[in-house]
Amino acid sequence: METTQELKLDPNQVVPLYHQIYLILREKILEGHYDTQPLPGELVLAEQFNVSRVTMRRALQDLVKEGLVARGRGKGTFVKPRVEDPGTGQYQTLSASAMRLQASGDSSDLQLITSKRIIPSADVATLLHLPSDAVVEKLIRVRQLNKQPIAHLTSYIPEDLSGRLCRRRLREFPILMLLEEAGVKVTKARQTISARLADSAVAFALGVPVGAPLLSITRVAYDEKGRPVQLLRGLYRPDRYDYRIELSRKEVKGQSSWQHVNEVEFAFEKHQSALDSL
Repeated sequence: METTQELKLDPNQVVPLYHQIYLILREKILEGHYDTQPLPGELVLAEQFNVSRVTMRRALQDLVKEGLVARGRGKGTFVKPRVEDPGTGQYQTLSASAMRLQASGDSSDLQLITSKRIIPSADVATLLHLPSDAVVEKLIRVRQLNKQPIAHLTSYIPEDLSGRLCRRRLREFPILMLLEEAGVKVTKARQTISARLADSAVAFALGVPVGAPLLSITRVAYDEKGRPVQLLRGLYRPDRYDYRIELSRKEVKGQSSWQHVNEVEFAFEKHQSALDSL
């Protein structure tokens, strides 16, 4: 049984209580806590979290919408079984990697929100190695899977390079792919992963409450001469997106340490049947 500490909520957060509960239960489900037994009843959970039944019901409804649990009148709430794909070794609740989604070229995957030329802020200019009076193109797009938003993507491209992009294809393909088609040879990138709370614009685009926690990825891509060609700032819904890093144990000069092997980005399916369409 969960301890009081494990179920403790913070009423002072801007994140609603039902969403805090949803995140706690979602983590426990993915960790396998309820694989062989039903979740406690709605009234029991409400008492454990010290919230109203209305708040508890909203949290459970979000778990149902994500496809993690099923509810039946008089039957309780059960975790949906996750069947491992023998070909990949991954559970089928995790479908395609973000890179596979991008490579698919499906126009339904991207929605272009903003495309405009601006004078960048000081931090953007610094990351792109540009003078303070330079002009960049700012592109905001929302990536979707099965018509559900996964990520809010803001890209900054130096003006001379943005003019090479095919405008029509901005709604279809990753910007790096379009830059490479235009003759830019991208050879490396530097990436930072952190967390952020959703502001009103991002919350609206991703369908989450204002202040909801998001995975934040900042990536600067460089060409073969070491020039920054794109700054990407991506905000991802943690309930629909997972970033994993594979490590191996290596011994160097008599000391063991973890070394990076591979990284895999997963987008969460909302419906099992959608796997066949990817």
